[in-house]
Amino acid sequence: MPARARHALAPCVAMLLAVAACGDTLGPPRRQPRPALDEVPALRTPGARSPRLASYQIRARYDAAARRLEAEQVLTWKNGGASAVDRLPFHLYLNGFKNETSLFMTSSRGQHRGHVADDAAWGWIEVSSIRVGPRELRPAARHVGPDETVLEVPLPEPVAPGATVEVAMTFTAQLPRVFARTGYQGAFAMVAQWFPKIGVRTGAPGFETWSCEPFHAHHEFFADFGTYDVELTVPATHVVAATGVLTAAVDRDDGTRVLTYRAEDVHDFAWMIDPYMQVIAGTARVGDGTVEVRVVHRPRQRAFARRHLAAAIGAVEHMSELFVPYPWSIMTIVDPPPDAGGAAGMEYPTLVTTAGDHVFARPGVRLPEYVTIHEVGHNWFQGILASNEPLEGWLDEGVNEWADALVMSRMYGEKASLLAWMGWSGDAYRLRRAVDADFARVPTPIATAARAFVDFEGYASASYVKTLAALRTLENVVGRERFARAMKTYAETWAFRHPTGADLLASLEASLGEDLDWFWTPAFYQPGAVDFAVRSFACHEVRPPRGVFGEGEARRLADGRGDGGGWSCDVVVVNLGTVPVPVDVLLRFADGSHERARWDARDGSRWHRLTIARSAPLTEVAIDPARDVLLATNPLDDHVRITPDNRAAWRASARVTFWTQGLMQVVAP
Repeated sequence: MPARARHALAPCVAMLLAVAACGDTLGPPRRQPRPALDEVPALRTPGARSPRLASYQIRARYDAAARRLEAEQVLTWKNGGASAVDRLPFHLYLNGFKNETSLFMTSSRGQHRGHVADDAAWGWIEVSSIRVGPRELRPAARHVGPDETVLEVPLPEPVAPGATVEVAMTFTAQLPRVFARTGYQGAFAMVAQWFPKIGVRTGAPGFETWSCEPFHAHHEFFADFGTYDVELTVPATHVVAATGVLTAAVDRDDGTRVLTYRAEDVHDFAWMIDPYMQVIAGTARVGDGTVEVRVVHRPRQRAFARRHLAAAIGAVEHMSELFVPYPWSIMTIVDPPPDAGGAAGMEYPTLVTTAGDHVFARPGVRLPEYVTIHEVGHNWFQGILASNEPLEGWLDEGVNEWADALVMSRMYGEKASLLAWMGWSGDAYRLRRAVDADFARVPTPIATAARAFVDFEGYASASYVKTLAALRTLENVVGRERFARAMKTYAETWAFRHPTGADLLASLEASLGEDLDWFWTPAFYQPGAVDFAVRSFACHEVRPPRGVFGEGEARRLADGRGDGGGWSCDVVVVNLGTVPVPVDVLLRFADGSHERARWDARDGSRWHRLTIARSAPLTEVAIDPARDVLLATNPLDDHVRITPDNRAAWRASARVTFWTQGLMQVVAP
């Protein structure tokens, strides 16, 4: 997922950390010892977690020289809807790398998170046979959409609700040189989204439609749960890491090795192959059981592998406690070689790739740990909950960002969860928030289909950082413990059920016992954010009034002299943004005292007047002094210092704010 470490801290930080560790000089590949079988079940405890609508049996042979797969698969698909199905659509993701006219290539312009496509190493997938029973259906199948990434197969007979169909397919998959999650670099290969994958039926019972989007550069993946039995024939010189557990390993006389994997209640199967990888492992405690956590790495990356392992163990343990227990027996982290960064930072069920192995990532600079925690965290929000990422990417990416920052705080301390080095410190929430200083510049709401964002930066800003800021802001409003319990209930309720944004909102409202629409609609379904400002303020001494009072002989002239008893101050604060949110306003006075007022803007009010009587004049106004509202932008006018004669100070402050903001807009990267 990162590449400025899939959503790492900021473009400037990613550029700074682009100095990679020295490359390996490892010599020719040698025959690897036959791997030990895992001898644990795919699930830690028996029993299906999901409906298992889409299950695959795949046999594939990998040609290491050509980086090509010859494969067969049998899909057993169950119609879990309430209407019959007469055609099946399949994702052919590798065809996104086939030529420059594919939707993926035109929407990415051949670049993806800092990596560029190699025009001499295209990728593609070709399906040569599709059979249902004795019927060959390949001649009737056709590509639908703008390119060849979706193949629609008409069925000889409709599949009734509750019925199943077996579809046998033969295909060839050519890997591209890696630049966007999948492909090869040298002897290393990350094999992902490599087989024909059926779409998902969504919608109300009886009115289901297929969700099988063409492959776009902005969105990721969505599939149904099932079981996977995968047999891989690979060179015996290579190490393999894969989704699920290894159940069989057989060496053949031709120098190949046949590895068989089993995975249950997952919606994808991905694997890595490389002749030089080594493995270190540890144990995470989950409830009254354990999960084996592995890091697969090149020898020169051993020091970083230890850091990734510690982070991954912590992530599995804390995510299991915060949401639902990790259900599988093994969690594998692949640390790609430095020159294969296009494969780094991506999630698949029970297997993720990490990043951050750079010379500047010293201990305490926790970018490697953050990427690992982020990718492992996806095994909950993408792997277990599995929302529709092409349509609601924020339900995985942004919710996971919020959870990652929480886990980082629990593991490393809230004030220095992401940075604790050379006297510098910083927490994950605010450093991630610093990536996007002005959400108002994103013209698209969070709740937008990935393909509809103006560009990738807009998608990343809204789906990752703005969602994190919105959830953290809501958490601060309702209380952290209450919000944590509500999110745990959401995860427990919707595990393996493909929840939508509406499901998340309904779950939170039910758990918290309050209507959240005042915040949810503007924060997630409208562009913009929160923009606080001190609009005006004035203080005057309270004294006897001047003027003429009374009539006739009682008429008198008052000059206003005398002890009036202190000062009266009037402050107006405004929210120039689109999202209403309660906020504290801190007022400080010349005698050293202070007062905290609460502006509860849940009624939609855009401004609020504070009138304060004190024995000393006002000297300072600070909106949101604790910075609880992470959705807030333009903080320069949120905090104003005042002198008793405040008019000149206010004019100067306004001028400084205006010119500072203008300068930042000019010089900001």
